[in-house]
Amino acid sequence: MRVVFFGNECEQIAAIRYRAVKFARMLEKEGHACTLCLPSSIGFRERYFVNASKPRKLFYLACVLLRRIAQLRHVPGADVVYFRGPLYYYGPPFLEYLVCAMNPRVVFDIDDAIWEAPAHVDSFFVRFMDFGWVRKMAQRSAHAVVGNQHLKNYILQQNPALPVTIIPTCIDMEIHTPKTAKPGTGAVCLGWTGLKDNLGYMKPIEPVFQRLAQKHPIKISVATGKPWHLKGVQVENHYWELKDEITYLKEADIGLMPLQDTPRARGKCAFKALQYMAVGVPPVITPVGMNAEVIEDGVNGFLATSPEEWEAKLERLITDPELRARMGAAARETVIARYSHDVFYPVFRGVMESVAAMRRRNA
Repeated sequence: MRVVFFGNECEQIAAIRYRAVKFARMLEKEGHACTLCLPSSIGFRERYFVNASKPRKLFYLACVLLRRIAQLRHVPGADVVYFRGPLYYYGPPFLEYLVCAMNPRVVFDIDDAIWEAPAHVDSFFVRFMDFGWVRKMAQRSAHAVVGNQHLKNYILQQNPALPVTIIPTCIDMEIHTPKTAKPGTGAVCLGWTGLKDNLGYMKPIEPVFQRLAQKHPIKISVATGKPWHLKGVQVENHYWELKDEITYLKEADIGLMPLQDTPRARGKCAFKALQYMAVGVPPVITPVGMNAEVIEDGVNGFLATSPEEWEAKLERLITDPELRARMGAAARETVIARYSHDVFYPVFRGVMESVAAMRRRNA
């Protein structure tokens, strides 16, 4: 097969690395030809878009548009064209319409409820996002790949006849190796990593951290794009870099994934929790959407809804290193058995093969 992969972001974004790049590399190992089309390099995005002025961002967007137009040359001869999210950040999906006209063998992939406005984002550019992209692609694509059942249900509401396959945002177990046990002294580290906008999910449980810090030696390790501080709590801030991704995870003794029960959050794929689990770190997470499917409460992590539950379950893990070790081991086994690339690669390849077969049937 010849497969063209369009990613909506650069490799710094987890969904690109784990939902597009990794599967492309696995296909290549079997002899398939894969062309990866990303909007920019990580360095170019960092310089001209992340925390940049509005003129620099507009320059970046213009460069991305020109790059996208140039990448369309790969579309006509492909057996499958795969969209990992929108081809362009803003406006109607004109590029996608053009691709579908050039090649009907299109698969689109989402791992978030992108028909809903993003949480905790205050940006001038949000008003130009097309929140109808999924609905429009459901009418024009040959197949959809989604991260969980919530996303599948939405797509089938838009087009009941469209084939939809669930593939969670898988974990690369080649790099998510188990963390080394630390001596039982010093502060217990609670870890949070993710996009800086999602730090807003931490707000409701900040008093929990403050109360726990008064009773126990703890610290919070935060790896994202901006500093986070909380009065009365020791915080270690890391500016997130791809090369240190696994280091951030292994620094933690307990992983954190708080959410609010919103339409956008229900579409999330529990990826933050799965990453901590994969390196043997037990998470405490809010049972919203797929989060509730991943964790067996008290076995491979804890589920917590109210601030009281968050405090009680974090305290159990903070005060019991043997419980952390036992739950961390169970968490890693869960990921290996149910959420690794090795488990879902045959499913992904099957989707690509089924869409590529359309070309042979129509020849």
